[in-house]
Amino acid sequence: MEQHLTELQDKSIQALLDDSKRKKNVPIRTDFVQLQKGKKPGALGELINSSNGRSLDLYLLHRLAASAPPWDTKRDAAVWSRAMGLGDEAYGKDAVSRCWAKLADRKLILRERESKQAKITTLHEDGNGDPYTAPSGKYFTLPLEYWSDSWYRDLTVQGKAVLLIARSLRPGFYLPGRLVKKWYGFSPDVLTDGINDLRKHELITSKDRTREDYGTAQITFTEPHYTLGAPFDKPSKGQIDLGQLIKTPGIFTSERG
Repeated sequence: MEQHLTELQDKSIQALLDDSKRKKNVPIRTDFVQLQKGKKPGALGELINSSNGRSLDLYLLHRLAASAPPWDTKRDAAVWSRAMGLGDEAYGKDAVSRCWAKLADRKLILRERESKQAKITTLHEDGNGDPYTAPSGKYFTLPLEYWSDSWYRDLTVQGKAVLLIARSLRPGFYLPGRLVKKWYGFSPDVLTDGINDLRKHELITSKDRTREDYGTAQITFTEPHYTLGAPFDKPSKGQIDLGQLIKTPGIFTSERG
């Protein structure tokens, strides 16, 4: 039975990839992971905290499929259910409906009925309910390999969350656990579990950098700086230099990885 669901999922994902006509990636505004006004948590944190990851999976699938103006899709719930690995029975369709409702409540999508099918329209990633437009400025990209290489299935929800955050940041980033809740809306444990998941799949590497700050009792600090590996190491124009935001005092004295 599990093999049957996997085959249905693979074929449904491939159909969505083909129909999308996308060539390289899906652009996503940084506001989805962190609101740029005020550096507050974006919708990602709420989706991670409120569900088992299905709402995030469905959101990303819709972003893949809604590839051109008017940024909407009209598909039977069974298609989305199969693409989420839930088959096409009533249980899967009900799960899709609940996920759409969560995304609509967070104003990430507009949900309507048209010709007895759900018409789902993308809204702005900041969750204010504004119409979606092609992004410019601060945005990152999710390479299509996320789906074509089955990372959507292999990664845990924590791994997916950290992957999206890492794609929004310049390579070599350091993210202190004390800032995770404030900036991204979930616990430091999610960050740790996500990094471990990416390490397990050899999708992230780190180098320890030693920093000295003689204005503190500890003086010496060792901090891991992370960089994504292939296929998620592709440059993205809108990536944020986290070091400019954190502005840690002291000087770096050594690096090893």
